[in-house]
Amino acid sequence: MDNSEVTEQARTALNPLKYGHMIQYKDMICIGEGDLGTGVFARRKINKGEPILEFTGPIISFAEAVLKGEKECYPLQIGKDRYIDLMAPGCYANHSCQPNAGIVNDTILVAIRDILPGEEVRYDYSTTMDEDHFTMVCRCGSSQCRGVVTDFKKIPLLRQREYLGMKVVMSFIADQLSQEEDCSQSRSGPAYAVSGSASHPRK
Repeated sequence: MDNSEVTEQARTALNPLKYGHMIQYKDMICIGEGDLGTGVFARRKINKGEPILEFTGPIISFAEAVLKGEKECYPLQIGKDRYIDLMAPGCYANHSCQPNAGIVNDTILVAIRDILPGEEVRYDYSTTMDEDHFTMVCRCGSSQCRGVVTDFKKIPLLRQREYLGMKVVMSFIADQLSQEEDCSQSRSGPAYAVSGSASHPRK
């Protein structure tokens, strides 16, 4: 499946219909209340690899993201100084240190395992972060909870490798790590993995 097909599938899934106190997105997801407040939930089984939604919104800078104050958690970082000021339903997707979804091609949220009906859809915010600024206490409650949401370079190296292997890390972060690894190879020969110092998007 090429990028255009994935994007078109995600757009097709976003057909908002008012229904009671929820907003339905065709047959796949709905917005509801969970352990972390408002979140995105599966209405049916979502198969591993299936696109769930596309993150959309105006493009803003880091300075503009910071100026949002309490809503600074909403923008999704897609470059060193580029953020998507997220609109619904993407702005309601919560974090987990043991996620069932991840972002491919910088804007498409896909299932990284099968997601059951009624299960909340969550991704790891750290796969999008490289700003040396924003952190938050994590309340995901998973067995792999790291306790704090922070930049990708600061999460455990094995987790970095796992996410990079699944290609669910923002391209600007993956590209930077690849460049750093190339530099290390040219200086010292053998390659080594790069590692840094050891609810709503960033809610």
